Amino acid sequence: MPTESSVTSDPSHTASSVSWVVVMAGMTAALHVGKLPPALPVLGESLGISLVQAGFLLSLVQLAGMSLGVFVGLSADGLGLRRSMLAGLVLLTLASALGSGASTAQSLMAWRALEGVGFLLTVMPAPGLIRRHTPAQLLAGRLGWWGSYMPTGSATALLLGPWVMQLVDWSGWWLLLSAVSALTALTVWQRVPADPPSPKIKAKPWPRLLLKVLRSPPAWCVALCFAVYSSQWLSVVGFMPTVTHEMGWSTASAGAFT
Repeated sequence: MPTESSVTSDPSHTASSVSWVVVMAGMTAALHVGKLPPALPVLGESLGISLVQAGFLLSLVQLAGMSLGVFVGLSADGLGLRRSMLAGLVLLTLASALGSGASTAQSLMAWRALEGVGFLLTVMPAPGLIRRHTPAQLLAGRLGWWGSYMPTGSATALLLGPWVMQLVDWSGWWLLLSAVSALTALTVWQRVPADPPSPKIKAKPWPRLLLKVLRSPPAWCVALCFAVYSSQWLSVVGFMPTVTHEMGWSTASAGAFT
């Protein structure tokens, strides 16, 4: 009969818990994507943000993925998957905290752009970390849960954001999510094992790898599919709280409806 110590030290149990921490980190990053739409009506009143500026704020997170995603993907292995995720969560923590003090649309955009880089560094290494630390028999399920990180995080932000902002305004909402990111970073640091040493082999230069990706028709097809999807998703989810608020709905009802 296995003892208590043998159960708690079961490698598969430990690896399974690591994958849940990684999924939680992705959901935390998605909170920062979903925190803005319900705050747009409030930001319009307090900072005088127009719909055009709101569009830039909504797209800045995705702009980081569009412009830097391939480079982060190519460099993640060299940087280390765990270190990349930790760096992303720290950036989200700092950018959200500093963004809470923004007094103009331009300064808020600058911190939002930094959040985009943090989001990218957090989510890009996650599938690799899940594969590294999940037993084969559990891998499909964990990757399925990973696929839910964006709708879970953004929907949670849409639901909770209006209620929080009724109590502490939009700056308090930014600070709260900064604290959540900091706690998640601490959890990743404590629970996710350190990156293994890089193998001492000659790596291919990243320009050659980049050129190989850019010459791949299947990669372009997948990118086009995601572009068609994300352009619709972001425009609807991003502006729906503002549209329904202008129709007379309360901010909380608009967020829940979205």
